[in-house]
Amino acid sequence: MIRRYSHIFGASLVAIVSLTLYSAPVVADDELDCIMCHKYRGLSRIDEDGEFRLFYINQELFNSGPHRRNQCKDCHNDIDRIPHKPAVKVDCAQQCHIVEPSGEKRFTHESIAETLARSAHGKLDAEGNPKPFQEDYPDCKDCHDQPFYRPVSVDKGTIHPGVSERAVTRCKSCHKNGDFAEDFYEHVTSRLRKTRFPMETIENCAKCHQDPEFRERHELDDVVTSYKQTFHGKLIALGSEKTADCLDCHVVAGENTHLIESQSEPASAVYKTNVPATCGTEGCHTQAGPYLAGFQTHVTYDREKYPMQFYMLIFFKGLIAVVLYFFLALIFFELLRRLFPNFTFIREKR
Repeated sequence: MIRRYSHIFGASLVAIVSLTLYSAPVVADDELDCIMCHKYRGLSRIDEDGEFRLFYINQELFNSGPHRRNQCKDCHNDIDRIPHKPAVKVDCAQQCHIVEPSGEKRFTHESIAETLARSAHGKLDAEGNPKPFQEDYPDCKDCHDQPFYRPVSVDKGTIHPGVSERAVTRCKSCHKNGDFAEDFYEHVTSRLRKTRFPMETIENCAKCHQDPEFRERHELDDVVTSYKQTFHGKLIALGSEKTADCLDCHVVAGENTHLIESQSEPASAVYKTNVPATCGTEGCHTQAGPYLAGFQTHVTYDREKYPMQFYMLIFFKGLIAVVLYFFLALIFFELLRRLFPNFTFIREKR
């Protein structure tokens, strides 16, 4: 995967020359020739916060994703010379150079940013005030890295004959100039399914939701661990792509995936009255009745929050221990009888 590459001090010519000894040259395709420096695998530094920052860009991987038609300066518009000053953090909601085809305006992710701001991951509350622990709420790059186009004929493990690599030849019957047909077709078909595998989605959510300090600050349960203990979690661990992951359950069907709301919100997909409908969405348990979702999915064995589950766990652990040790004792005595068949504690009277 491509690492973050948006901040860098000017690299010296000595460093560049020394790095050429173990890095193959990469053809630059941007007007400022950013790849001249960023093609070297060792290009990195320790920032002011003591964090290791890697600025290497794998051009081959970059060209396999949706941003390949963007020039570096389209996002890093504060850079106008080489070597340059530390780059300003990229604003993903700014306008791009690409004209959005369904209208005549330049493309922007601003609508996505607005949706995210209304979600549980937004940094402002309903009254517009900053939520506590601002540093815990994600920005775009906390969840997204450079995505890759997945094979175009697979969706949740099902082959779709109308979505195949051969279809691009039909596009090229008319769209002959440049790589427009390939770019447009791969971009559209990638939106017909998830860009991440289910396990990648879970691991991405776990970066925050499995952090003990994060959970303590926001008074959250360990939902990742409890999910992995369910049948859904176990199937995904075995490689299933048809099983529900975090986004399948926490996003209302038909809504943008960035609009994840708290379970206390009546419009949330996991609000207590909405859970049956969420479980019955297309591709999941469509034939299930309302009682299928009548259980607590993310239960932890916290004595204060879930006393019934806690004491049931203690009971069953004790029951299993009693049964297990009872049969182990029987096996032990049976083994003694077979090893010493003539042994007895009671001597016969003569």
